[in-house]
Amino acid sequence: MGWTVRYHRAIVIGVLFTLLSSSIACAHDQKEYNILIKENGLTPPSVNQGVLVETDTLFFRNVDNRENVTHRILVDADQDGLFEGIDDFETSWMSSSCELNETGEKVNPDCEQQALILLDPSNRLLPGNISMIHEIKEINQSTNETTKITLVNFYVNFAPDIHEVDENLPTGNSEEEIIERSAKEQVLELIIFISLLCAFFVGTELMKSNKD
Repeated sequence: MGWTVRYHRAIVIGVLFTLLSSSIACAHDQKEYNILIKENGLTPPSVNQGVLVETDTLFFRNVDNRENVTHRILVDADQDGLFEGIDDFETSWMSSSCELNETGEKVNPDCEQQALILLDPSNRLLPGNISMIHEIKEINQSTNETTKITLVNFYVNFAPDIHEVDENLPTGNSEEEIIERSAKEQVLELIIFISLLCAFFVGTELMKSNKD
């Protein structure tokens, strides 16, 4: 009897795990993609397609330890070849280090050593090839004047975050119909999950009764 109970439990748990796995298999895990800012440029110098999708984030880390040298990233969000459009934007200037006070807080709250860029329409960026510029500014320490500005072009390509779609859907379905069907499928999965869970506990109690 004990082996039979364990066998039935294993079957039910296996079915539940399969249902839960199928529900989350298509979900995309958001990730931060590291780009190092070095003295001789960015690493990697560009990001080709097939690496990033919507909702991923570019994480620029300044590892150039030269003093009086700062970096920032300019983004051509509207993809018109210019970087001064209303939708275009740039990161803050990134320094090699930020001075801290005795409590560990930044002396200059505007000082940054890193920057994040979200690859998403909510951040005015659409999937495709996004042109950017790595701007390097060198300042004369004694006069506090800019002595040199270097511009380096690079690009980032990211794709839409497309989940798996039932290939057997009839052609001509509108987006609303697809969303409605997806919602119904999620409800159905939840009902099946609850039903199997109830069946598991009921079956366990019945087996206990038979054993007694």
